[in-house]
Amino acid sequence: TEHQRFSLAISGGASKGAYEAGLNWALLKLARESENLQTVGGGRIRPLELASIAGASAGGVNTILAGLTWCSLPESEGGIASRIDNNVFRDSWFIMDINGLLPPQPDSKTYLPDDALFSRRDYLVAANDLLESWRKSAYRPGCRVPMGVTVTRVKPLELMVGNLEVQNQRFYIPFELRVQEDGTIGFFFDPADYPGLSDLAMILMPRPRDAPEFSIPDESIIEAAVATSAFPTAFGRRRFQYCRHEVGTGATPAQSLSDQSDSDLVCPDGYLLEEAEFADGGLFDNLPVGLARTLAELSIRNTKKPLPVSYFYIDPDRVRYAKPDIPDNRACVSENPPEACRIMEFSLFSESSLLVGALGTARKYELYRETTSANWRHNLSQLAYELAQIVDKQQADFGCAEELPYFVEAITCTEAIRAAGRFLEIAYDRVKPEILPPYSAERLVEAGVADNCLQLSQNSDPVSRIECHIDIRRYRDQMAQALLLIIKRGNFSDEKLSVRIGRSRQSIHDDRVLRVSSRGAPITGTLLGDFGSFLDLKFREYDYYVGVYDAVTMVTHSLCRLQYLPKQQAKEFRGCVDKMGELLYHAMGVADDPRGRYVFARIAEQESGGDGQFEFSYSPLPPVDRDMQIIHDALAVALEAGEVGTKTDKKLFATENHFFEYLKTENFTPARTGNGDEPLLAAIIADPDTWSTEMTRRFTARLVYLERQAADIYAAREPDPELRENSYTPLMGTTAHILQSATYKYPGFTFSPSTAPEDWVWRYIMPYEFGFDLGEGDILFTWQPTMALSTNNLLNVRASLGFEGGILRSSSDEFRENYLGLGVGYMRRTGSAGVSSFGFTPTWYHTWSQPEIGKQNSAGGDVFVGFLKDRLRVGLGTRDFSDTSNNWFLLLSITDLPGMTYWLTR
Repeated sequence: TEHQRFSLAISGGASKGAYEAGLNWALLKLARESENLQTVGGGRIRPLELASIAGASAGGVNTILAGLTWCSLPESEGGIASRIDNNVFRDSWFIMDINGLLPPQPDSKTYLPDDALFSRRDYLVAANDLLESWRKSAYRPGCRVPMGVTVTRVKPLELMVGNLEVQNQRFYIPFELRVQEDGTIGFFFDPADYPGLSDLAMILMPRPRDAPEFSIPDESIIEAAVATSAFPTAFGRRRFQYCRHEVGTGATPAQSLSDQSDSDLVCPDGYLLEEAEFADGGLFDNLPVGLARTLAELSIRNTKKPLPVSYFYIDPDRVRYAKPDIPDNRACVSENPPEACRIMEFSLFSESSLLVGALGTARKYELYRETTSANWRHNLSQLAYELAQIVDKQQADFGCAEELPYFVEAITCTEAIRAAGRFLEIAYDRVKPEILPPYSAERLVEAGVADNCLQLSQNSDPVSRIECHIDIRRYRDQMAQALLLIIKRGNFSDEKLSVRIGRSRQSIHDDRVLRVSSRGAPITGTLLGDFGSFLDLKFREYDYYVGVYDAVTMVTHSLCRLQYLPKQQAKEFRGCVDKMGELLYHAMGVADDPRGRYVFARIAEQESGGDGQFEFSYSPLPPVDRDMQIIHDALAVALEAGEVGTKTDKKLFATENHFFEYLKTENFTPARTGNGDEPLLAAIIADPDTWSTEMTRRFTARLVYLERQAADIYAAREPDPELRENSYTPLMGTTAHILQSATYKYPGFTFSPSTAPEDWVWRYIMPYEFGFDLGEGDILFTWQPTMALSTNNLLNVRASLGFEGGILRSSSDEFRENYLGLGVGYMRRTGSAGVSSFGFTPTWYHTWSQPEIGKQNSAGGDVFVGFLKDRLRVGLGTRDFSDTSNNWFLLLSITDLPGMTYWLTR
């Protein structure tokens, strides 16, 4: 039986990888078991064959996991576990957690020497587990899957192509997963197997000289997966040796194996061994559909495959649910916009917006270039649908029974063309399609495109049910000829369509199709700039189950739309989706997984909109899983709150604020960490209004640490300071101080409410505040132990040393003593960054010695206003209430001297 081939293209998305893990596992689970699943009609589904897998960034990790899952033996025969609650996707993604990715201390032992902001330790632990897994005899001998990941070269490669000097940063690394005779996995890549592939953007991984030819070391596969996910700043870039093809570039001819050095690593004949630094492959190709097509179709083995490939693009950002409309009350979008809205302005922000947009476009440009190429414009069924639209639009008054003689009764030409295109899709999908009206088995046999027909229905059945084997190539050729005749007979002036049909007729592989996944519910992985699900194991579990749900939805709709038209046969289509969905629901074990069952039910109920889709899952609702219930409801609240609201309500991370607030209200309990430390999420939930405090502290401290480390490396590289590379430690320290000040959260009690690390001893010795009296010119140094009564109400003890001055006002005629001030103050925070607080401080003053005039001890105080997140303080008061006119002061102070000193001297 001819297999239906499919390919996976998996995009990146940081912590959205947990969602993709559920979706990928479920798709592969269903594909592997498709032959064992009973159908709800339409004929037996063709056995499936995985033609290729391509991934970028986090999708690169899932690429390798997909290969292992596909080639595994059944678990009952010694294969790796592939159950909804136990599989390699789940194990690999659930281990990665924010508490391991971003440790509390910047020099934590969790960090590896080549880590950047985030630690890869958990990632590499999962990778080592995978290494052990594929070295087991747990896989199907002979299973072979082309795979590839995209990477970005940090420094562009300069090439001479003809007489032109060009640069390139986008590269991809191809490899094949092959199961050996002993059931273990090996990785190989022989360029000769892909004679049609001559691409300077392709780089290969070298092999040890004594290893089998064209083999790839296991460690190199891990290196490729690590490199493709090395998002700049977040994960450190990687340096490794690779093989570059140089034929036709105008450069020095490539070396043969015999000419290469004594290096342990060697390249295939015609390739050069080089070394460079690489980073996230998603920067220039985050949606590697083109790579998936290249690997699936340009191999020698593809020439022996009679059917085209169906491509599944896993896109976690495409959603099916309705997003609340965002009110836009700007004058420039009103019915009568001001004339100034048409005037261009050239501010720094508006001019730099082009660069920001370019970065986003670069990530998707390869997808745009691929999907708009000729490779996707010659699908014969799609061309038939285009012709049907033309016929319908021009209201052509003729039948097509002569050209398309496949139907029970006469139907309009438009209907016949559409039905013919749809039947070709059905034939690709089923071994022996069930021939149902409007198709006629008898006429298909007469046309020479059907044979081996078998009567399925009984005499009592209202509709005759027959299944037949379809000669796809003959049917396809007849259909293409019919379309060309219809265009000619109808005098339709669309020469391009005729040319495309003629081109399509030449190759069945032009019937490749691209199907894009979509998401039916919000996920935690989209929070915090796509790093949200790393906050908690339960978040990743929820996202994983959403992915499983979407896989069921995607498969059921794809299969049922071939049997019934979603709009014209809406009732039958919904019935098919529901029956097929229940079948897959049980086949994947959702019904036996309490947590997965609950998430599936909540999303199905939410998405059904009352039409009864997947009603079997939520009527009645399964027992409540409290954790999943809170997360589901919190995401719904966050979606609504984050997308709508007044302009004053809209703040950066508004969605996250409402999400964390809901978790707190519902007493959500974060999952425990592996080492017993308090989870970061616990600190966030404790005070959702200041959830960014600890995260900001961790990542700014780590970035400053890395900058200091870079300065030391630069000094070791170059002894001459004039020639040495520059680090930006002061700039990074300043940035850290500003960001930590902006997100600072006052703890229950602290001796010094400073942004300096708590283990820095000078934090408790240095004065917290430096003040200057604009009236008398006095200078004051103040320490300020602070207790938080609540988020916005604080008490503090202020101990000040005052040194009399006279900078702005001469006091030569009046001798004053230096003094000590001790007061208890109250401060009310406003929540604003500008005017951030206000309060008052009654203070006892004591001069260091008895003054010639006045008292040595006096009672005074001040009222004050804080600005810029309390980093600037303005106080107006008196040092003696009984003699205010001679003792008033206007104090301008800079606070957090320890923090400023620490961060600016790193």
